[in-house]
Amino acid sequence: MVAIMSVSPPAELLATLKNGGQIFIIKGEAGTGKTTLAMEIIRSIEESGGCSFYLSTRVPIDKVFSQFPWLRELRIEDKILDARKTILPKVDKYFIEFLTSQDFLKAIYSRVSQEKKKPVVIIIDSIDALKTDLDVPPEDFSIEKMMVEISERTGANTIFILEGVKETKLDYIADNIIIIRKRYVNGRVIRYLELEKTRKTKIKRPIILFSIKDSRFVHFTTKVLEYPTKPLNVSIPEENATHVSTLIEELDKILDGGFEKGSINIIEVGRGVGRDYRWISAPPALNLVFKKKPTFFIPSEGNSPATVRKWFEPVVGKKLYKTYVHVFQFSTMGTSSEKNIHIIDWSDPVTDYKVIREVTLKVLDELGIEEFFFYAGADTLEHLYGAEDLKRIIGRLAKDAKDSFGVFLVVVKTGQKILDGLDHLASTYFKMESLAGITLFYGLLPATNAYSLVIEETEQKIMPKLIPIE
Repeated sequence: MVAIMSVSPPAELLATLKNGGQIFIIKGEAGTGKTTLAMEIIRSIEESGGCSFYLSTRVPIDKVFSQFPWLRELRIEDKILDARKTILPKVDKYFIEFLTSQDFLKAIYSRVSQEKKKPVVIIIDSIDALKTDLDVPPEDFSIEKMMVEISERTGANTIFILEGVKETKLDYIADNIIIIRKRYVNGRVIRYLELEKTRKTKIKRPIILFSIKDSRFVHFTTKVLEYPTKPLNVSIPEENATHVSTLIEELDKILDGGFEKGSINIIEVGRGVGRDYRWISAPPALNLVFKKKPTFFIPSEGNSPATVRKWFEPVVGKKLYKTYVHVFQFSTMGTSSEKNIHIIDWSDPVTDYKVIREVTLKVLDELGIEEFFFYAGADTLEHLYGAEDLKRIIGRLAKDAKDSFGVFLVVVKTGQKILDGLDHLASTYFKMESLAGITLFYGLLPATNAYSLVIEETEQKIMPKLIPIE
C-alpha cells in the first residue's frame, strides 16, 4: 500500500503516553534512531501542552542542540538536562549536580513533583551510561525501581533508552517496549520499530517503518489509494530535448531529469505491492498527455481500458484522454466503438506486434508528433504468448526504442520467467517491494537507496512522492 508520511512519533505511542504513569523502554543498537525518536516525543508532548524532561547521560547539551537545532524553537532549554557525573565545579543552567544515585533521584523527583502540566515525560538517555557514571553495577536495578516509584507517585511517564536489543530484567517491569532496528533489503537499509509490548493501547501496527530526515523522525502509515481522488499537485515542466519528466521530483533527480527518450525502462513489482506501481508509471504519461503528446498502454493483468480511463480521464479531461491516451485490448470480439481503444486479434506474437507498431506509427503520423510514452504489462504478454515469445517482444521493443523518441516502460511481476536476463535490455531497472504494508521503491540500475512511496495530500490536490529511508 502507499504511505502517508508523518513527522511525529507513532500515534499508538503518543496515545499511551497520555495515560500517564507508564514505564517505557526504547532499545536498539547504536545509530538506529533512539535519540531521534526521543526528541520527537519531546516535541509532541510540549506542543500538546504537556511537559518533558530529557536527561543526557552521554553527550553535552550543546551537542544535543547542535544535532537537533529545531529543539530551540520549543524554548525548553531548562528541560534538556546534562545528567553526566562530573568531579569538576560547574556552573551551567542545564546541569543536574549529583554524586550518588540518591542525589540523582532526589533531583529528578524535585523537578517532576512540582510540574503542573500533564502529561509529564522523563527520558533517560541512556540508563546504561547513567549507571556506569554512578558506578552502579549493570545487574543492580535500584535506580530503575526508584524511577518506577516516582512515576507511580507523580503520574509521570518514564522512558528508559537502552543500548542493544537483548532482553533485560527491566523488560519485566516495563509497561511498553519499543525496539528500533535496521535491516537490509537487497543491500538497502530499512529502518523500522517494533511495538513489542503495550499494556493500555491495542497494537494495530506491530511494525512501523520510519526514516530520519533533517534530524526529524518520519514514520509511514499505510493507505489504500488506487486512483487519484483529487487533481495532481504538479507543475508541468518545460520541454526537454532528451528526457521526459516523471513528475516525481526525487525520481527525476535519480534519472537526471526523467526517463530518457529512446529508452526502455523496467519496473519489477514484488508481491504485496498491489497496484501501487501505477503511482510511478502514470505520472510520466500524464506529463506527455498534458503536453498533447500520445501515450499507449498494454495494461497489466487485472487492468483494462476502463481502468486506464478511470486513472487518466478525471485528471486530464475527456478531450485529452480520447485524443492522447490509446489502449490496446486483446480480444477476438472485433472492433471498438471508441477511437482510442485498439482491438488486437490475439493471433500470434509477430502479427500482433506488427499491428501494435502500425497503430502507434499511425497515431504519431496523424498528430505530427515524434515523442510518445508506451506502457507494456509484461504479465499480460507472458500470459498470451509465453515467456520465450515475450523475451523476443521485449527485445524488439528495446530495438524500436533506440530508433525512436519514445519512452518505453515495461512493468514485470516478480516470479515471471522473463526476469532472467531482462536487465541487460533496460536503460533503467527499478524494483518495488512491500514491507510492513508499505511499498518500497529502489533502483538496481542505477543503484539507489530505498524510498517509501508516499501520497501527499492537501485539501485540493494530491501527489505521489518518494521519501528516502535514511
